[in-house]
Amino acid sequence: MGTERYIRIVKIGILTFHDGINYGAFSQVYALKSYLKRCGYDCRVINYKSIGFTKREYAVFLNPRLPAKRIITHAIKILQFKKAQRKLSLTRRIFKQEGLKAVSFDIIIIGSDEVWNCGSDLIGYDPVYFSEGLAANRIVSYAASFGSVENSESIPLHLRDCLSRIDCISVRDDNSLKIMNALFGNKPIQIVLDPTFLTNLTEEAILPKAKDYILIYGFFDENMIKNILDYARASGKTTVSTSYNHPWCDVSIDTLSPYEWLGYFVNCHCVVTTMYHGALLSIQNHKEFCMYKTEYRKHKIGSLLNELGLSDRWIDEDRCLETVFEKKIDYSNVDIQVGKKRKQSEIFLAKSLQP
Repeated sequence: MGTERYIRIVKIGILTFHDGINYGAFSQVYALKSYLKRCGYDCRVINYKSIGFTKREYAVFLNPRLPAKRIITHAIKILQFKKAQRKLSLTRRIFKQEGLKAVSFDIIIIGSDEVWNCGSDLIGYDPVYFSEGLAANRIVSYAASFGSVENSESIPLHLRDCLSRIDCISVRDDNSLKIMNALFGNKPIQIVLDPTFLTNLTEEAILPKAKDYILIYGFFDENMIKNILDYARASGKTTVSTSYNHPWCDVSIDTLSPYEWLGYFVNCHCVVTTMYHGALLSIQNHKEFCMYKTEYRKHKIGSLLNELGLSDRWIDEDRCLETVFEKKIDYSNVDIQVGKKRKQSEIFLAKSLQP
């Protein structure tokens, strides 16, 4: 009788902000799910989002005080995201913590994204993202972030207890590492790359017909807008805004699917952004870019750009864009640094997900 080998497939659940009407949030969960599938894991995204979080988000997009045209535009955008989310291998919809008992995994990964931003008015106080109520043999955090939370003392005691139950911990920024070290100095905690660096998202991109434009992604004040328009006039390039309605741009599109949004990074001349994933997608597509500093996102990107030799792309609002873009990015060096960090991130996952 021949010897038979049975390989047990590890069942993994991902808990993150998978269904927000946000291109960066979708990209990170799609990238992590795709990477784990490629590694041979049985992976599903836990379709959890509290009723309060859901209501608050839809109140922003479908506020009856908005002009009817804007509400229609937002409704189209929401439908685009719902269609894209069909590729996420979702569990059934869960609105309450009690419903998590019905889904069981060998391992649950919390992250990436600002899942620990307990100070966010939109997210609200939700201990689920800190591990409460999760049914799994092991809980891992991957590239989790505290977002705008700055001090470990801001973390309620109950949430600290929840965090202490996480078996393998990784975060995506220095601020989150500092907070976790203050809370649990005896635990090994690693900084890893955002999941979008683990998967080639360009393969999923739907390319636009337009080419060689300045891609605008984020929120901008008057000084920033003036600098952007000055640079556009000097360079003779068209400005194209994606995700947000900016009438000051030549073209403004905010009803794109996530895959169409990815395509605009592929075909652009350069990127001007205030968003975390705006910078990351620029790097992954080898685009010239700059990211304006904002108070909310000050913890997110600065340390990574510094480590990649791109600190000069993290700019103040009054910086002249023409001087920023005069110096071209040496992506051969950036790719070497990203490759090292990607390897470290993959090793963290491999060790953390061993059955």
